[in-house]
Amino acid sequence: MTKPLVSVVLETYNEEHNALAPPEDTLDALLRQQFELDRVELIFIGSSNQITHWRQLDLNWQALGAVTMIPADPGAHYWELKNKGAEVAQGEILAFIDCDTVPGPCWLSSIVTGLQNGADVSVGPTQYGSRRLDSDSAWMLAASLPSWAFALAVTTPGQPLGASALLAHNLGIRRDLLRRHPFPAAKRSFCSSLLYFELVRSRAKFCYQPEQKVVHGMTFRWWISRRHFRRGWETYIGRNTDQSWPRIRLLERMKIIEPVVLRMALVCRDARHWFRFGRVIGISRSRTILLFPLAVLASFTARAAEMVGMYAALVAPEATEHQARF
Repeated sequence: MTKPLVSVVLETYNEEHNALAPPEDTLDALLRQQFELDRVELIFIGSSNQITHWRQLDLNWQALGAVTMIPADPGAHYWELKNKGAEVAQGEILAFIDCDTVPGPCWLSSIVTGLQNGADVSVGPTQYGSRRLDSDSAWMLAASLPSWAFALAVTTPGQPLGASALLAHNLGIRRDLLRRHPFPAAKRSFCSSLLYFELVRSRAKFCYQPEQKVVHGMTFRWWISRRHFRRGWETYIGRNTDQSWPRIRLLERMKIIEPVVLRMALVCRDARHWFRFGRVIGISRSRTILLFPLAVLASFTARAAEMVGMYAALVAPEATEHQARF
């Protein structure tokens, strides 16, 4: 068997804990990639029941260069599962995706192109989709702005697109680089940010690939009460963990007003970023303008949930920790 070029790591942590989208959609999309699948190793990491279920799916497994199924250790966390996949991968390029995330047809080819052109890490856009609304619907596009657009760096016209963060559900990275700098194992959602800071300090080269698109499953309840509440709740822990965490030092001394000022400032940033993000994910200029009020409303709603999360972490951290779980 020819050694694979790419190892796709797919763990099932989100299938057990969130169940936002059927993992069969992810698998089907991976098998429809516009890429030579015989150069791809697919690594599954899950419980014995999940592995048994996957083996019974009527999918074209033979198209892949290799399929590796690894039983997860009981109690293993999200980041531990991803690091486990990197440890056993044969491909020199790692492509990470979650079981509630559906890759676009050019996802793998965009990752490979970015890394073959000299980057060490490849990042792309994420949109939302649900059982009722597809990723091109107005609400899904608007809701994606506060959740995922921060990975797209602010650049001036004429400059190449850049990455200002990485997302573990949509990531291409050189295998040897991740083995030297694995995901931190803390049971918090911000470990991808900690890895980004570490890779920047190690002078890794990033690229942002517009065709490296994925659609992440969501429900409104999860989006508000889990995704964005948790982001606000984790703010204090994150910035105490790594000095590279973005901060406004003057605001840090104003504990009572900081959540309001910080999150409303992010609404203003989102409003400006909407036009840049919309262009990257392929929204027409006229539709971007028409959806601008909805995008601002989505940003305000998400940032308000983060503000509540920050106050919850200040006032009652133990009582609200379960709501902010990851």
